[in-house]
Amino acid sequence: MALGQPTPGELPVLAPMLATPATELPRDQTAWAFEVKWDGMRVVAYLPGDGRLRLVSRNRLQVAFRYPELEELSALLPGTDLILDGEIIAPDRAGRPSFGRLQERMHLNGPAAIRAGARRTPVALMLFDVLWASGELLTGHPYTARRHRLEDLGLEAERISVPPIWEGHGDEAARWTGEMGLEGVMAKRLTSVYRPGVRSRDWLKIKHQTTEELRIGGWIPAGPRATEVKSLLVGVDEGALLRYCGAVGSGFTQVERRRLGAVLSRLQTTEPPFVNARQALDRPEPVRWVRPVLTARVEFREWTDSGYLRQPVWRGLSGGNREVP
Repeated sequence: MALGQPTPGELPVLAPMLATPATELPRDQTAWAFEVKWDGMRVVAYLPGDGRLRLVSRNRLQVAFRYPELEELSALLPGTDLILDGEIIAPDRAGRPSFGRLQERMHLNGPAAIRAGARRTPVALMLFDVLWASGELLTGHPYTARRHRLEDLGLEAERISVPPIWEGHGDEAARWTGEMGLEGVMAKRLTSVYRPGVRSRDWLKIKHQTTEELRIGGWIPAGPRATEVKSLLVGVDEGALLRYCGAVGSGFTQVERRRLGAVLSRLQTTEPPFVNARQALDRPEPVRWVRPVLTARVEFREWTDSGYLRQPVWRGLSGGNREVP
């Protein structure tokens, strides 16, 4: 359901403010607040105060009907009109957000399927900003004022939370989120106003990444006769077996793609090295198998529940390789 134009008397339609990717925390941490970067689906919540709830995604779809367990938000402050910014997450058994679990809910249709999904994979809504309250537009107020207003609302329930922040302590936020296995840290300048739909350097997102050394067992060429690498098929050692765990297609320079294609062509074999080669073949492009003697350094977001890499990026060949381009 696409988001329609607001009718007179309705709340204003506000697009979410976006953060700029960064690789490190701000130097002057005293000027910033730090929040958990949640691995979920960003939504703006509209509560006109009459018991209705709209949750609007970044691509302007109304999604509240898919998450009936979040209806409790509309009962927390009856009669109060609000616009809130937050993230829908699907916690795993350890309480960590799992985007894979959330995807199980994102495309469900029909009341029976949606109710079953809510029982099987319940979600939660993490709220981190208030944009409108009691007839007042708050986007021009600084972050600190909006944050105090949000905390004063007392929006806490079984599936609704306003998580704490680290004001001026980015290192502590990074350490804690890393230890908890969370996606990363959001840094927000204390004086920043809310700029709907704008990607600003007043908000930064710093992701945690994991690096592993994985063996190359195959590759996909850039075309039928191409000698350049489009992506590498990598695997993880499990005893004497090599288990396919993902395809790495980003992070290469053009020179690396050509050089890797040349060296991998010399290692070509007809036998797949992966114990689960069928999963590696589950793609439209032709796969070229190689003897798994080269080890790649791969950076990625996390392991999925099914044992595959999420968001893998090539970071080079391991220093222990002998047959290097």
